[in-house]
Amino acid sequence: MTRAYWVNAFREVHDPEKLAAYVELGAPAVRKAGGRFLARGPAAGAHEAGRLERTTLIEFDSVEAAVAAYESPDYRAALDALGDGAERDIRIVEADEGTTATPGAAHFLSIYRAVHDADKVAAYRELGGPALQAEGGRFVARATASAVFEAGLRDRVVIIEFDDVEAAEAAYASAGYRKALDAFDNGAERDIRIVAPIND
Repeated sequence: MTRAYWVNAFREVHDPEKLAAYVELGAPAVRKAGGRFLARGPAAGAHEAGRLERTTLIEFDSVEAAVAAYESPDYRAALDALGDGAERDIRIVEADEGTTATPGAAHFLSIYRAVHDADKVAAYRELGGPALQAEGGRFVARATASAVFEAGLRDRVVIIEFDDVEAAEAAYASAGYRKALDAFDNGAERDIRIVAPIND
């Protein structure tokens, strides 16, 4: 069975009190459904269209388990508490086959929101993956979202783990990745967030 990742990228928080009520109910509901939190809290870094907003990364045993968690009665109660308190882009993406995230690692999340030039994106991919791997990055997932909720788009999500936030930031700033970004040349809108680890 291929693991899956629930990426919850907050776009805006409208009501912190509703968010707090949601967190109190949502985390236990996700754990009860088999979710393992890898990151939770404000992003440690953001690039391109990324935001330093609350970001959650949760591992599940499968896409089906992640979807079932979102649709569970306990999580529905958390959503009722959140109401209109935030705008969130939630995507569930399948892991690369045979891959699982490493607890305690930082994660580089690349959440595509629109592709403007497929040729530029293809040129970027040829350079970007090897450049990030050369800086210590390990791909966990890179696929179109299998399921989306709320403001989520059925678009590409890439998850790469690094030993720590500093390594992820250094990889983004590296000469090799800069060449990839030159090839990318705004070929897509991406919400890139670097998230610090938690041990759940």
